[in-house]
Amino acid sequence: MKIVVTGSLGQISRPLVLQLVKQGHQVTVISSSVSRQGEIEQLGAKAAIGEIEDGIFLSNTFKGQDAAYCMIPPFNFFGDLNLDYHKQALKISTNYVHAIQNAGIKKVIHLSSVGAEKPDGAGVLVFHYIVEGIFSQLPPDVSVTHLRPASFFYNLYAFMDMVKGKGFLEGVIGKLLYLKHYGLKGLLKGYSGIILSNYGASDKIAWVSPIDIAAAIAEEINAEQIGKKVRYVASEELTCQEIASALGNAIGKPYLKWVLISDKQMSDAFIKIGASEKIAKEFTEMNVAMHDGSLFEDYFKNKPDNLGKIKIKDFAEEFAIKYFEQ
Repeated sequence: MKIVVTGSLGQISRPLVLQLVKQGHQVTVISSSVSRQGEIEQLGAKAAIGEIEDGIFLSNTFKGQDAAYCMIPPFNFFGDLNLDYHKQALKISTNYVHAIQNAGIKKVIHLSSVGAEKPDGAGVLVFHYIVEGIFSQLPPDVSVTHLRPASFFYNLYAFMDMVKGKGFLEGVIGKLLYLKHYGLKGLLKGYSGIILSNYGASDKIAWVSPIDIAAAIAEEINAEQIGKKVRYVASEELTCQEIASALGNAIGKPYLKWVLISDKQMSDAFIKIGASEKIAKEFTEMNVAMHDGSLFEDYFKNKPDNLGKIKIKDFAEEFAIKYFEQ
C-alpha cells in the first residue's frame, strides 16, 4: 500500500514510519524541513519537502497514495500573542480534505484528541472539534478514523523545571505551597519535589505514549473499514499522584507530590511563560475539564478494549535520563 504520513519524524510519525516500512508499505513522509530528507530516506521512506499550508503542494503529494495519516502541527501557543489557531486549524484541515478528494484516497487516519466531541468547555482542544467536523465532510466512500489519544506522557516534561525547583516555585505562591507540604526544613534545603497545576492530586487521567499511538494508526491503516469512526487510544489510567510518585521514584525523589493550585494561579503562570490572556484562559479551562473529569467523560464511556504496551514505568525511565542530562 502507498501511504502518506504527515508530521515529519516527530514523536508519533517516526515509530509509525518504521512500522509501516517494516510491513512492506511504500511510505511518503511530508516534512517542512529539508534537513530531514536524508534521515527520512535512511528509514526506507520517500521525503516530500513542503508546507501542509500549501494546498497545491499537498494535493500533488497526495496523488497516487492509497492512505493518508493526517495531523495538525503544534501551534505556537506560548510565543505568538496574535495566534488565531482556530483559523489555522480550519485552513490546514480544509487543505487535507481537498487533497484527499483530488487524489481519490479512500482511507484516512486523522490524529484528533480526547475531548474532540466538545464544541466548548475543553479550552484549546476545541480546534480538534473543528477539524473533526471538516474531515467528517468527506464522502461516504472515504473511510475516516478519528484517532483520539489520551493525555500524552511526554507532556509531563513541561513539569521538569518545576520538579527541579525552578520556574513557578520561585514565586511567593510556590514557596508557600512548598512550606505547607514540606515545612521550613524542606524549603531551606531547596524547594523541589512538587508539581503544581489546577488539575492533579487524585484526578484520574488516561495517559498515552506516542509509540502506542503509532501502533494504533498502523492497525487502522491495515484494517478493513467503511465509513467514519472514532477510536480512543491510551496506555494507562492513573491518578496524577501516581504519576508523580512514579517520576519521583525514577529520579530519587520518592516524596514528589502533585498539588492543586487555583485556576487564577494557573492562568497567571501561563501568561508568565508567554501566552496571551485568551490562550492562558483556554489552557486553564482545559485543565479544569481534566480536573472535573468532563474531558475524559466520553473516553471512559468508549474506552479501548486494550490499553497500549508502554506504561508509566517505561516513561519514567526516559524522564529520569533527561532529568539528569540537564
